[in-house]
Amino acid sequence: MTVIDVRSVSLYFRGRRHRATVREHLQNAVKGAVKKPFCALRNITFSVEEQESVAFVGANGAGKSTLLSLVCGLVAPDEGTIEVCGNVAPLLELGSGFHADLTGAENIYINAALLGMTKAQVKANFHSIVAFSELGDAIPEPVRVYSAGMVMRLAFSIAVHCDASIFVIDEVL
Repeated sequence: MTVIDVRSVSLYFRGRRHRATVREHLQNAVKGAVKKPFCALRNITFSVEEQESVAFVGANGAGKSTLLSLVCGLVAPDEGTIEVCGNVAPLLELGSGFHADLTGAENIYINAALLGMTKAQVKANFHSIVAFSELGDAIPEPVRVYSAGMVMRLAFSIAVHCDASIFVIDEVL
């Protein structure tokens, strides 16, 4: 069964591929320059079957993270279609959705909610999430004292305990 079907997807961004300098901004303002669209993805087609693992490999700026954001439904394509059959657990950016001043425990509830878990589901799985993360003594501490590896382990532990059939992971492991 096909769980992800991407057909003829293209995505365009307005403006430059690089950040404009102050000088370029001023020149564009004086000239009345119109920002040309930048093609981030062009005519991408692929499908993923149930139980299949897929990896996208390419240079920085090639569009891998952008493509994963499209698959997760965070961005809509300008052209083409994307069909996803199942619940998606996106792990796209290390620590996104974590609040540094809240404890690991509080962040478990927040991040689990972002992944679609109810408070009752989090409560039922809380000890399992903590055990799987191997952060037992650190859970009462604010996340700002966690290392990047600790944040990653907590995020991954929450994700594997949610009711998702599709995991989208981008540079977090």
